[in-house]
Amino acid sequence: MQPIKRYWQPRQWISLLLYCAGTLLMAEDGMARETVQRGGDSTLVSVLYATLRNHENGNKPAHYYGDSRGRLSMGVCNMEFKAINGLKKLADSAPFYIPDRIRSLEGIEEYSAEEFWKSLDASVARNGGRLVFYIHGYNISFEKACKRAATFQRELGLHDRMLLFSWPANGNLLTYAQDEADLAWSAHHLEQFLAQLFDRFGASHIDLVAHSLGARGVLLALSRMGLRDPARQLFNELVLIAPDVDSEMFLQQLPRLRPLARRITLYASDNDRALKLSHEVHGSPRLGEAGKQLTLDTRIETIDVSALNAGTLSGHIYHQHNHQVIADIKELIDGGKGASHRRGLERKYRNGISYWMLNPEDHSP
Repeated sequence: MQPIKRYWQPRQWISLLLYCAGTLLMAEDGMARETVQRGGDSTLVSVLYATLRNHENGNKPAHYYGDSRGRLSMGVCNMEFKAINGLKKLADSAPFYIPDRIRSLEGIEEYSAEEFWKSLDASVARNGGRLVFYIHGYNISFEKACKRAATFQRELGLHDRMLLFSWPANGNLLTYAQDEADLAWSAHHLEQFLAQLFDRFGASHIDLVAHSLGARGVLLALSRMGLRDPARQLFNELVLIAPDVDSEMFLQQLPRLRPLARRITLYASDNDRALKLSHEVHGSPRLGEAGKQLTLDTRIETIDVSALNAGTLSGHIYHQHNHQVIADIKELIDGGKGASHRRGLERKYRNGISYWMLNPEDHSP
């Protein structure tokens, strides 16, 4: 008797691909605290946030907000960074990412709208009128969103200059389609919130930094804003890091998007396994892919980070761990420098269009 052949349905293949991508991200983003001895110095990093998540009934900070859609809430989350004894030297010399600190969510303080805007006004005033707006990607709980925002803020040396926007991503490996739907729902609220920021602080003072699927939400919101204010600059830097966005659709929208920011910078990598999987799921190249899929256009500055050691299994969160990428983003945001004026970037050409390669051998402090 011939064995029965079993064929997987497309939905099963998609689930497997997303499981693999999520597993890679979990492996590099979390730590088992019970297996690590705490010790050494401790730092508390506070990040202002706005979120569209529902409230949970849990008593612990990690369970204060859930994964479902809710009303806009605002406040501050406090992350503790505690050194792990003996790992700093090893982490600095290892060819892959080794976390040398335990990051834990110590507390959440929710503000009234009046308290939030007062606190944000004070933060912007302390930082020379500048604000960095950061939005996260797929498979991110509120706790992980605070962890990534605090890490990014700390690595960039932004102090209290960052504002986290957390949309209701599920923090679940197999709910990518639901996350896409929740992101699309969030775009309207994100548009309104960005409009408030613009009205309050002005175009030259706000930098938008979007990672992965979060970049899709920002681009949706900006596209809608562009319908109301065409050809008007609304923001300063627009930084897209490993964006999980259809690259062809981005190029279609670019004429409307380009006037809205002083500069658009794209970070892409050929080592981004998460985006390669997303490419397979969607059947179209992702904006954050490099190699043959690298997106080039004279209206944006494309930074190819493929030459760098990805450091992590997924190669997707290099803005969190790779010191050279972080240093380049810092020069971009703090110094307002274009690619031609930043260290460690080598100009390349493809089909007559220039882009930039971040050279690991030419980025010394």
